[in-house]
Amino acid sequence: MTMARTLGGARAAGVRSVLLRSLDSARRVKPEIQALRAVAVGAVVIFHFWPARLPGGYAGVDVFFVISGYLIIGSLLREVRDTGRVRLVDFWARRARRLIPASLVTLLAVTLGVVIWVPRVSWIPFIHEIGAAGVYALNWVLAANSVDYLASQNAPSPVQHFWSLSVEEQFYIAWPLLIVVTLALAVRLRPANRQRVVLVVLVAIVAASAVFSVIATDASQPSAYFLTTTRAWEFGAGGILAAVLERSPSIRPALAAALGWGGIAAIGASFVAFNAQTAFPGWAAWLPVGGSLLVIAGGLPTPRWSLSLLFRLRPVQWVGDISYSLYLWHWPLIVIAPLALHRELGTTSRVGLLIVALAIAWASKTWIEDPFRRSARLRWRGPWFATLATVVITGIVLTGSLVWTGSMESAVAQAKKEALHIVTANGSCLGADAFGPQRVRTCLRPFAVSALTDPAVAATDIGRGVQVADKCKQTGEDSAVIACRFGVAAHPVHHVALIGDSHAGVFLEPLQLYAAKHDWQVTTYLKTWCIGTGVPRVAAPDNLDASGVRSCADWGASAIRDIAADPTIDVVVFSNFTRHYDVSDVGSLGRPVNEQDFRSAWSPLIRAGKKVIVIRDTPDAGNSLAPQCIAEHLADYDPCATPKAVAVVPAGDDPQWSAVLDTPAVTGIDLTDDFCDADVCHTVIGGLIVYFDSHHLTATFARTLAPYLGEKISRAIR
Repeated sequence: MTMARTLGGARAAGVRSVLLRSLDSARRVKPEIQALRAVAVGAVVIFHFWPARLPGGYAGVDVFFVISGYLIIGSLLREVRDTGRVRLVDFWARRARRLIPASLVTLLAVTLGVVIWVPRVSWIPFIHEIGAAGVYALNWVLAANSVDYLASQNAPSPVQHFWSLSVEEQFYIAWPLLIVVTLALAVRLRPANRQRVVLVVLVAIVAASAVFSVIATDASQPSAYFLTTTRAWEFGAGGILAAVLERSPSIRPALAAALGWGGIAAIGASFVAFNAQTAFPGWAAWLPVGGSLLVIAGGLPTPRWSLSLLFRLRPVQWVGDISYSLYLWHWPLIVIAPLALHRELGTTSRVGLLIVALAIAWASKTWIEDPFRRSARLRWRGPWFATLATVVITGIVLTGSLVWTGSMESAVAQAKKEALHIVTANGSCLGADAFGPQRVRTCLRPFAVSALTDPAVAATDIGRGVQVADKCKQTGEDSAVIACRFGVAAHPVHHVALIGDSHAGVFLEPLQLYAAKHDWQVTTYLKTWCIGTGVPRVAAPDNLDASGVRSCADWGASAIRDIAADPTIDVVVFSNFTRHYDVSDVGSLGRPVNEQDFRSAWSPLIRAGKKVIVIRDTPDAGNSLAPQCIAEHLADYDPCATPKAVAVVPAGDDPQWSAVLDTPAVTGIDLTDDFCDADVCHTVIGGLIVYFDSHHLTATFARTLAPYLGEKISRAIR
């Protein structure tokens, strides 16, 4: 009995000790840090709700990174100073209790929302990203997608904002490990010297990451935005400030107040001055990062004209308190609400949704974050329990997403196979056979949805010549010419060279089908985001880095020389995404394509005796992703048809078509009438969805074009 009371008393004392430590920790939260969190999350939320009002609000994420570096690296450096080591499992357990429960609940709620409100066509990419978010690797997935010219059009998922949380979690794993390794290597030094070595390593990492951030942003800004390596210096800068303030904590009040105002001005300037065209992070990130460092260094000084009174306001501190949960919940609401409401969000809806986000964030902070972070029971179980639980939960999320997406992908593949079999067996009124100037008009409802109108199939119906991983299509970076031959190998009636980008690639499969029936041979010369003229400095908005522009010019010139020098090739077919190269927003690295560029590309081929045929760029679906749009309008006849004025570039504004009309030796093929009538262009023809995104033809629909495209090329040759 006495022993039981003693144990009970010890346990009660332990609980009191834990609670006291929690209260002490809460008291140690600096008001200026909470205020800075409020500024950061406020900017991100306003940017997401009203992008035009605060175009640089995305820089709030960088403010968060500096805060995390200041707090986390600062605490680790103090632990090294006081104990000479870092307790890894303790650190990871604290981070897990703080972050995992709220993020896991968010991911579960988002998954439920996807199942209830999101069309099935988006399930595979969304669940992929939920799985990546669950293992905190989403930033690398988004970095890869940003340079994937097919995935770059994907609709934003409701967990896309987890990219920054992924970067933070990777920082929480990597930096303590780095300190442990550094301490192990410096084990023979005195404790003070070991701390100095850790600081030297920190400074070196900050310098290397900052330099890499500039280089990577210049080379490929879309991917650089998401990379951990381009953001590491922002955490490190906060850590260096923590070390500096630890040694020299006192700053004169007037100077501290000035630092605070200067810092908040720099942060505010980045929110207002930056936009989607800003090369970020790169050099630009120094503005919000530097401003954050100044605000933290200034602290809460005593002068009445300082930021202290503003920072201590209860609403500001409250938003700072719920900043993590508000960041978690606001973006899924923005993405899923329009799907649930079946309409775009207006101003009133956005304001209401913001109030809902604040309420959910408060509830999450009160009932999820705080209870798990302060739980005495979890602390009793020891740090290993929280760490292992995190590993297990992460494994469950990853396994679940892989199993789910795997089963959906198998179902889509089977549906695609069945659709191809139907199209191959009976082409009557299917696909391109249902509409066009040379068809027998017996198809009564050519734009009606049918059993073959499957948006999930269409979204992944990407043929050879278009796919990202395609052995017969060159990447955007490499300039070596890849030539692939199809069809009759010996004594073909015609040997056709197909040259251009992925918009030329969509014609590979229909040309293959026609070639097999008419004893042709087809050789492809295809390259991602490359117009194929071989003319220097022609750029598109998606390959604005200098190496991509040079690679395209070198590849095009080499491909044209190879085609001209091949005596077996008698026909050259040109096609490309012309409108994408005829734009002015390509910066200083390039210029728009013009008529003379095309004529200069065709001239050596004409001189070599080749018949040059140009397929005018096909109409597109405007700004909508066709499968997603059709998934939301399956009950409509002719769903998501696009006004012809939007879908088709006028002949007079199309530099390639103008060059065709001015070059008698070149024959043009215009497929516009196979997609459009007098007023609109169709996204469902003969039961098949025409596009797998907004401008690339699905492989199945393209195959149904084979007899009509082949006959037009045959007539052009004759």
